[in-house]
Amino acid sequence: ARDLNDVLNKINAALDEVKPEMDKQEKLLCRAKLLMEYDTPHYSDANLTMRMSYGQVGGYNIGNYNSGYYTTAASILKKMEMGDSIADYKALPIMKTVLGAKDFGRYTDSVSKTLNLCYLTTNDITGGNSGSCVINGKGQLAGLAFDGNWDSLSSSLRFDNVLSRTIVVDIRYVLYMMKAWGKADHIINELQGE
Repeated sequence: ARDLNDVLNKINAALDEVKPEMDKQEKLLCRAKLLMEYDTPHYSDANLTMRMSYGQVGGYNIGNYNSGYYTTAASILKKMEMGDSIADYKALPIMKTVLGAKDFGRYTDSVSKTLNLCYLTTNDITGGNSGSCVINGKGQLAGLAFDGNWDSLSSSLRFDNVLSRTIVVDIRYVLYMMKAWGKADHIINELQGE
């Protein structure tokens, strides 16, 4: 860790020397891009600013690979089974019990007939947007945006509507975990105005 920190300090020292010029050039690049696409509607830069993004739920296709548009409790249980060999998949036994339930009650998705964890949307987001609420067409909280797929990494420069996807945690999963694992019924009741 110390060796890595030394390398990071050297990199940061080198960047400090050129950062003012990089910032100046980035402003010129952004101005040129706006002038080049003057007649095209633009929303504000999401980096360090607030904005709204519109999209639809949906996966994407690359070659013969279809991403699908949601993940389920069963998919995370499958990963937990590999917890002894992959540290990132290790979970407390209670998590296996909670997510291995046969009935998720009111949090069950009507299409998949199980508990959905996350889903993909065509929203355009970037760094700093994590935690943003995702609202459905009825004005209801549907989830919280927290990441993008690998193919959306360049979206700060140019959004690709074919490949770029926002990853959203399904609010039903959040509420289910608050109830089943966190035993926080009182918070759910408060959210419902009870």
